[in-house]
Amino acid sequence: MALDHDRTTGVPVGNGQYISPAEFLLMAGFLAYRAPLAAADARAAARRVVDAILGVAAAHGFAYSDTLASMMTSAETSTRAWRLAELATAAVGDTVAYLQVIRSAGVTLEADL
Repeated sequence: MALDHDRTTGVPVGNGQYISPAEFLLMAGFLAYRAPLAAADARAAARRVVDAILGVAAAHGFAYSDTLASMMTSAETSTRAWRLAELATAAVGDTVAYLQVIRSAGVTLEADL
């Protein structure tokens, strides 16, 4: 997929649907930490996404990566968890930068096919 710097539709999740980077991060956290019946390779990929996004966010000044990871581990669904996810993904950059981080974690999105 060629990078489209004008794309602001979010992260592709299948069937032409898109969600916000924050929602994608929280969903990856749920899959990585709270979905024991999911396939092991899916949980591992989700964990790589979480680690990559939080790592880049921290490198760009987001100071709450450990806090957000802990909240995701315990499946916290508070307004604070949502806000921290928004701040973390904003620290990564625009949607194109966010998608590049996901790909760097070895995860292929439907839009890449």
